[in-house]
Amino acid sequence: MKINAVVYHKLVAQANEAKEQGKEQLAEGILGAVGAYPAETPEEYSYGQLQQDIYQDMWKMATRVLRYYDLKSVNAEKLDDMLVVLASDVVDAVEENLAVSGVIKSALEPKIPGEK
Repeated sequence: MKINAVVYHKLVAQANEAKEQGKEQLAEGILGAVGAYPAETPEEYSYGQLQQDIYQDMWKMATRVLRYYDLKSVNAEKLDDMLVVLASDVVDAVEENLAVSGVIKSALEPKIPGEK
């Protein structure tokens, strides 16, 4: 999922500034997340899809921990229960930090029939 060009270029500039200040982890985090180029045109993206994508990312994070410890088994249902809660908490925390609200509809939210 690509971000719009305006915020993309602002984040890249902040990553470059962070790199100049010796904040390599921040710079690499930003650049790794935004990719090589911004979105050319906005794509519809629902709040439900946002939540699903974060949930999937949480599973990717959990499998990295499994790999690190070279575990041979896992209770997927128990882990999933925790990841569902964490994914919701992450979305809520990022929304709060960005001063946005999940109650307010995004411009990228798909239009419902009859809506302009």
